[in-house]
Amino acid sequence: MAKRFPLEIEIITCPKWGARRPKQGINTVGASVRTIFHHTAGHHPELGNPKEQSRAESMAYARQIQNYHMDVNGWVDSGHNFLVCRNGLILQGRWLTVSAIQAKHMVNSAHCPGQNGQIGIEHEHYATEEMTPDQREASALLQAWVAWHYDRKDVLPSQPHSQYFPTACPANLKEDIATINRRAQILLNRARREDV
Repeated sequence: MAKRFPLEIEIITCPKWGARRPKQGINTVGASVRTIFHHTAGHHPELGNPKEQSRAESMAYARQIQNYHMDVNGWVDSGHNFLVCRNGLILQGRWLTVSAIQAKHMVNSAHCPGQNGQIGIEHEHYATEEMTPDQREASALLQAWVAWHYDRKDVLPSQPHSQYFPTACPANLKEDIATINRRAQILLNRARREDV
């Protein structure tokens, strides 16, 4: 049984957001040594009040992305490992990601050629908009959670998708990576202090 992360975090797993089952088995690989920082280049579908993003809209967005990855790209499942929405919700992308990290492994994914054994984190984002404070905090908390389960004293370094693949992704969010990593380290340090 995985040890309990001492800070409050919710990761909405695939069954909870209504993910389709993968087309075939998901392979596990060794522990990741970095995270790859992505953006979605789009937004959740509008299901209700345009001034807010609901839990239902975030879950619908995860389904929309998975359908595109499976039906258009032809992948076996969502390509990424996590989706961090603008409302601060964190959703598992590829099946088995959460349990693999808790077991100090990773799953083979499809978010960046040559880096698919690394953790791919999508951030809901369009054009040049800024991240929301909730989204930035959730991204940092997620990275602290990963490092915690990997028994690391430091968070994994994050690199932009564009460092490994000819793409503009993650657009202007590249500027947020260092700040998020610093905040993740603070949260990891707090978690380590609280686990005594």
